[in-house]
Parts: sequence; structure tokens; C-alpha cells
Amino acid sequence: MAFFLDVGTDLFGVKQNTRLEFATCPTLSELIIAAEAHFDKEQRLRRPAGAPDTAFKCQTMQVYDDVLLRWVDLYSSTQLTNGGQVWCFQPESMNHSEAPGTIPAAKYSPESWLGSPARARAVTEAGIRDPVMSEKLRSVFYNLDTANNRYITYDSLRDYFLRYDIPWTSAYVGDYYGRTGVMTYDDWVGFASLYPSVVDSMYYRPRGSYLDSAYYSSALAEVELATARAKREAEIRSYYSTYNAERARLDAEYSARRAARDAALYYRPYSPRYGYM
Repeated sequence: MAFFLDVGTDLFGVKQNTRLEFATCPTLSELIIAAEAHFDKEQRLRRPAGAPDTAFKCQTMQVYDDVLLRWVDLYSSTQLTNGGQVWCFQPESMNHSEAPGTIPAAKYSPESWLGSPARARAVTEAGIRDPVMSEKLRSVFYNLDTANNRYITYDSLRDYFLRYDIPWTSAYVGDYYGRTGVMTYDDWVGFASLYPSVVDSMYYRPRGSYLDSAYYSSALAEVELATARAKREAEIRSYYSTYNAERARLDAEYSARRAARDAALYYRPYSPRYGYM
């Protein structure tokens, strides 16, 4: 029997609520993964013009307790009931209001960011229409493919990154960092599906918009901190490994010398063995 949960959150000051379906009662990890996957698409779809394109992250969750008749922190899947209401809180941000308000009815048909008609937005919603991802994909690709070869080289892609101060490292583009040769449009679509925020930056930065600088700065700081921590831990492990090896060598040498001394003392005529005879 299917297990349904109504999951809501705040996206750019508007409360969203959707119904997620599971085969059985989900674990908290499964619930978080499903909620983040859905609301990440919703967040990119509803992002106002000029707002940074960041991934949706669920920091804490609450569930409505039908017995206590109030919201309580969600810490176990045993608190979930079929058809229950769950609320996701993102890390605090000025872009997402958490003011109490009426929760809209849950919708069961999630919207997709892959080009469905529901993605079109009226100009009056944000002053201008934010291009959908398919438009950004074509625009950036054709800017790079100036010779109309229907492919771009990884060298030109790297130069584009460096020109507009977008980090070209494995921390941001994965194994694409070390690739050579050419990238076809199909490869480009695959790249965009893995790194949509990077494509967003490649679209807006040539137009003078650098609102995503904080995203890269904070991410770069986290990467540098993790690298420094890993290096220090490796140095400490190496130090203790050397220390333990030297300590073992000295202990063995000491034991051997003591055994030799005791043996020599035991077999001398004036040793305690002969003293009692």
C-alpha cells in the first residue's frame, strides 16, 4: 500500500506544499532526499530574476502531531503517519520567509524544470521573465560555439570559466576538470543536469550579474577548510605512526639488553644463584 506525505516549505516568501508518494513509510533519509529533489526543482522554477541560484537544502523538519495538536520536531520515522503533514526548514536566508501563515492544499503533480509549459511565468510576476534552463543552455552553448561546429572544446570552456571568475576546479565541475577534446551538445546537456548552478552563472555573468559570488566564495572556503583539515590529520597520523614505530623499536632494544644482562648475572659465580649454595 502506498504511503503519502504532504511536505511543505517556504520558497521566496511563498508557502509551497506537495504530496510525495512512497512505497512504504520512508526513513528520514529517504524523506529528506525526496523533499530536496522536489523542492530543488520548484525553487529553480520560481527563482525571481537576480536571485542567486542555490540548491535546496533541508536543515530541519517538523511534523504536525494529531495527538498534541501542535508542530513538533521530526527526529524519527515512527512519527510519520500516512497522509501526515511535514514542514521543511532551509538554512536561514533573506530570500525565504519563515513567517507563520496558511499552508496551501498539497498538490500531487510536481512541476518539472525540464521545459514543461508550467514553467512559463508572467512578466508581471517579477518585472522580467527569467529564462528557463533550456534557453540558458542554448544561449551559453552558442556563445561558446562561435564557429557553429556543434561542439565546443574543453579548452574554450575552461577559458570561459576563467574569464568570468568561475572556479574551474574538480570541486565544482567534477571529472570534467581533467577532460580534453570536445564536448557535444548532448554532453553539454549532461553537464548542465549535474551542475545547473554553474550553467546559471555562465549565463548571467557575461551580462554583468555577479550575485552568485557568495555561493562560490562560501563553497571554496569549505573546500579549502576540508583540504587543510585532511592535510593536518594526515600529518598527525604520520607523526603518531613514526612515534609508535620508534617506541616499539626502543622497547624491543631495551627488553633485549635487559634479558642479556639478566642472563649474564644469573650465570656468574657471585650471582644470587650461587649465593645460597
